[in-house]
Amino acid sequence: MIESAIEVQSLTKRYGDLVAVDQLSFQVRKGTVFGFLGPNGAGKTTTLKMLACLIRPDNGTALVAGHNIATEPMAVRRSIGYVSEAQGFYERMTAAETLDYLGCLLDLPGPQRRQRAADLLSQVGLADRRDSYVGTFSKGMKQRLALAQALLAEPAVLLLDEPTLGLDPMGAKEIRDRILTLKQDRTVTIFLSSHMLSEVEAICDEVGIIDHGRMLAQDSVANLRRTTDNGMEFEIVLAQPNEAVVAALQETSSVQDVKVVDGRRLMICTTGKDEVRPQIVETVVRNGGQMLSLCAKGSSLEEILLQAVGNGRER
Repeated sequence: MIESAIEVQSLTKRYGDLVAVDQLSFQVRKGTVFGFLGPNGAGKTTTLKMLACLIRPDNGTALVAGHNIATEPMAVRRSIGYVSEAQGFYERMTAAETLDYLGCLLDLPGPQRRQRAADLLSQVGLADRRDSYVGTFSKGMKQRLALAQALLAEPAVLLLDEPTLGLDPMGAKEIRDRILTLKQDRTVTIFLSSHMLSEVEAICDEVGIIDHGRMLAQDSVANLRRTTDNGMEFEIVLAQPNEAVVAALQETSSVQDVKVVDGRRLMICTTGKDEVRPQIVETVVRNGGQMLSLCAKGSSLEEILLQAVGNGRER
């Protein structure tokens, strides 16, 4: 039986007439990285704040690390680390002082607190800035410090709300690398909200797509690609140009379109979700073609998200 780090059942949050989160239900497996996706206003941040016990739901339940967010909020807070879009650090405190202060709030013993802070500053690449004021830090450095403070209590679940928002490419890569390092250990479950879809695809084991507070799809990117593709695109490279091969492929029932890129390279769009590679190979060989490579190109995560949201709004 696969254990869940997060279990959400019919979670609902209203702000007046606006239903920000609407009967939301999903599960996140222990030790995985879960990407939480959706357009602006979809309900992602509201959901994260409810899971972090910063706001209370109007209806429904959620268990985080086995604790109920409504009846055991303190136990939930002790089990999570949370990184929000905007950090509220004291600018006249050093990085080391910041982690020491937060460790005091967590009741960590002095020696353990100081060693843990030193280890985390090293892990996030801030060991050489431990005695620098936070007010002198760049946005990327503050995000790395935020990740360190979120890990201070060795949480079972890490909640990250747009952790790379507004960072330059180098800063975003640094945060992404830290998350990948955590993922390798599989000791913490990571719940990640982000608009950086290439980042999500590179990091996450599974994604959930939300819109208007409702979950539209949840699976691995590979499985979502298989279920949402209306067809596939293939790139074929031939040893030499062959008009007979092109003509035969255009007449193949499963092929929607064939484009000749540079004589030897063909782009083929197919229909449906069936496996058509054997038919393509057979057609090429039967018509005297010599194939050097055949590469399938599925939908991007952006296309998957747009299709899921579009289908959800048509219902």
